[in-house]
Amino acid sequence: MHTERSIPLLTRLRYSVFRQLEKRATPTVGTALPAGKSAPALWVFVSTIGELNAIGPFLRQLVARHADLRLVLLTDRSIYRESYLAQYPQAEVVEIGASGEPAHTLAQQRPPTLFVVAEIPCLPADAPCRLPIGYLYAARAAGARVALVNGWLYGYAPACRMDSIERSLLGRDYLALFDLLCVQTEAVAHHLQNSGAAASQLHVTGNIKFDALAPAVRPPGETRSPRTLGSLDDGGRPVIVAGCLTDAEELATVLDAFQRLVGDAPRSLLVLAPRHPENGAAMSAMFAELQGRGLGFRNHAVEGDLPVPDDLPVLVLNTMGELRDYYARSTVSHVGKDHNILEPLSFSRPVTITAGWNTTYPSYPVYTVATREGLVYQAESAEALAARWASCINSETGSGTRVQASLARLAGATQRTLDLFSRQHGLSS
Repeated sequence: MHTERSIPLLTRLRYSVFRQLEKRATPTVGTALPAGKSAPALWVFVSTIGELNAIGPFLRQLVARHADLRLVLLTDRSIYRESYLAQYPQAEVVEIGASGEPAHTLAQQRPPTLFVVAEIPCLPADAPCRLPIGYLYAARAAGARVALVNGWLYGYAPACRMDSIERSLLGRDYLALFDLLCVQTEAVAHHLQNSGAAASQLHVTGNIKFDALAPAVRPPGETRSPRTLGSLDDGGRPVIVAGCLTDAEELATVLDAFQRLVGDAPRSLLVLAPRHPENGAAMSAMFAELQGRGLGFRNHAVEGDLPVPDDLPVLVLNTMGELRDYYARSTVSHVGKDHNILEPLSFSRPVTITAGWNTTYPSYPVYTVATREGLVYQAESAEALAARWASCINSETGSGTRVQASLARLAGATQRTLDLFSRQHGLSS
């Protein structure tokens, strides 16, 4: 077991300097600490529902192994609390702010035995999320083992002066605080080793996302919207589910394609699921775009769980944590650029995308494999997208068996990661 004395002296000195600077520069707000008596805990940093889903096959097994520990999910995005608790109702969800100072109080209230960082950030200020080094330091000082799983690099530049100081002063210390670094690719491992990680810490385990290939289709009664989903099951309408849309240009392409499609398949329903429904300006722009095109729609977040009328053309799915259940019922799914195409593929649904994916995003390796193996259709225009959707509605396109076989070849990261945890003292049971 680690103690603060096991943290190298120079790391402790540098962190002490940084901690004083951080106290002056960064307000310690935004952290909701749990109540109740002190209890041994399993900390997991998962910035968004995307990271939580990405490590789901691994995390469920890890939680089962550590049933004696209280699960504490750390996030820098409070909007995901409800979705996290829907998957892990036994967990406590703690929002962390830009400062690492509250980590030391949290370590007293929920002393971690194990701290797992999901995917990002592998380096300070490397990704859109923010994990202050204070959380790694506090966990290590409390005696926890610290591990990264499914590691991925975004290559972001520091967003502010304090981020720059943290990276330059403590970048190598950040990596040294991990006992184990499990990453997706050799390129990530090479970069981290060049950044100061010890080779003995680093292991290329592959992408855990490929292990979540065959989720069961949940009956409507087991979902958050049983009446809405039940009406889709019973209605027999072609359903186009466009998930994780963030880009206005892509939204316009999807709507152009849908309006072309309804000329051939007038009963079609478009389910629009924006990536950030909490973004009021983006949602207002989406609603204005729909109104400007004369497309009637229902605001699911406002109107709630109601059957979908047969003449409703668009359902706006602007809630958190429900998209998977709609993918499961799609005739064809469209995934917004840079997001998770494995969810609809795992239901053996035809999947369409548009071009322009970002090479730095953790979705890119999956995109590369899926396009190379013909598992998704990349449309270059609204006309091509509409034609593909019509083909999916009118005939069998693609083989679910072939999709599953292709993705299964890439599976196994969960077991490889669990095996490494078992071989590392204190990381398994």
